[in-house]
Amino acid sequence: MTTDQLISYFKTPKKVAEFFNISQEAFYQWQNRPKKLIPKDRAIEAAFRTNSELAFDENLYQNKGNYHCNNHKNER
Repeated sequence: MTTDQLISYFKTPKKVAEFFNISQEAFYQWQNRPKKLIPKDRAIEAAFRTNSELAFDENLYQNKGNYHCNNHKNER
């Protein structure tokens, strides 16, 4: 899922930030990621919380060249 998809759905960075309970700055940092992909766990969350109106595409996260977050192993 890309930041462009989120803006298309939510219309503003502020609404995206509120949805994910993150700062707008965090959202802007996502826009600087390769291909503007949001973290995989957040894409799954968005798909779930919007009843797949925002679709999760596993294929976007398959390429090892894509930057995604896998460092949440120790979070509870």
